[in-house]
Amino acid sequence: MEWVDWSDAFVRATSWLDDIHAQITQGGDVQMGMECLHQGLRTLRRKWDREEWRRFCLEAVRSHPLRGVIHKCPFTRHAFERPRGYAGDAALIDYLYDDHSHVEGLDHEGREIYRYMHDQPSARSVRERRELLAREIDATAERVHLPRILSVACGHLREAELSHAVREERVGELLAFDQDPLCLAEISREFPTGPVRTVCGSVRSMLLGKTVFRDMDFVYSAGLYDYLAEGTAARLTRLLFHMLRSGGKLLVANFAALPPETGYMEAFMDWWLVYREESQMRALTSEIDPSELAEVKLFRDSVNNVIYLSLTRR
Repeated sequence: MEWVDWSDAFVRATSWLDDIHAQITQGGDVQMGMECLHQGLRTLRRKWDREEWRRFCLEAVRSHPLRGVIHKCPFTRHAFERPRGYAGDAALIDYLYDDHSHVEGLDHEGREIYRYMHDQPSARSVRERRELLAREIDATAERVHLPRILSVACGHLREAELSHAVREERVGELLAFDQDPLCLAEISREFPTGPVRTVCGSVRSMLLGKTVFRDMDFVYSAGLYDYLAEGTAARLTRLLFHMLRSGGKLLVANFAALPPETGYMEAFMDWWLVYREESQMRALTSEIDPSELAEVKLFRDSVNNVIYLSLTRR
């Protein structure tokens, strides 16, 4: 794209933000304004190359009055402000699990923007992911007597709250591994007794071989892989797989390219993920000896947004 073309496109896109701002703030339909915003950002992201898109996010969106309005939504603002150092922290994900407690005290615009985001496909995928992981924990407890389970980058471990096996203490040990002590403190408050045990540590320590767990029946990671480069993800997959005992299962999730909210997430939330397709997920097994794999499964959630890679050790 020539500079003059880019400059004209930049001006026109900024003028379009003015229109969205007016629609949301001047008595219009906030939900419709959000829909127009999402569609427009999705179009711009696909039209421009990565450098042009990033420049638009940093220069046009961040300085535009629309950002202040959009950030009345606590979910959006939390990601942008990164109180725990990164956009997709556990407190942010909690906004997607329950919308009732988070709308109190918000004005009309903030409440409607938050409710719009809570109903988006990616939000539904996050809630479905929690339910799926709870079912996998329960299935493991049916398959193995008092299994050992590991959640890597566990966040607040909200799936354990839905698990019948955890509540009934049919899990031998559920290790909640995360580098954020605030997450682990929340888990300890939720599970003061029982099979859940928190372990503070970083993925880097795993990659360096300083943190190793053994004889696991089920190992999973819900949102970590959305932030990992290809080589790192493949190496971690091998390390986690080798923490399994025979018959054990590894399950990792990754958002597929590209959810409809991607443009909004990057422009207004400063939330940039690593998206993958099925071929890229399968490539994560490249460092595992095929003879060790009893089963490899790939599947998507019902919203078609999240890809799951399931590996069973022979």
